[in-house]
Amino acid sequence: FDFIFADPPYALRELPQIPDLILESTLLRPDGLLVFEHGKDHDFSQHPRFVEHRQYGSVNFSIFR
Repeated sequence: FDFIFADPPYALRELPQIPDLILESTLLRPDGLLVFEHGKDHDFSQHPRFVEHRQYGSVNFSIFR
């Protein structure tokens, strides 16, 4: 895929592993974009493929390339 938008349940115990599961698979093209919706309790800014964080009210998006 060129673009993946993931919006898992915020209380999902495995939520922190989801970006790696997607980025390390063949689901996303090498130049693709992953937009990952999550709650404020998670910070992905140290991830090597992290690009940007955006917050809209209580909703957070981490963007990976």
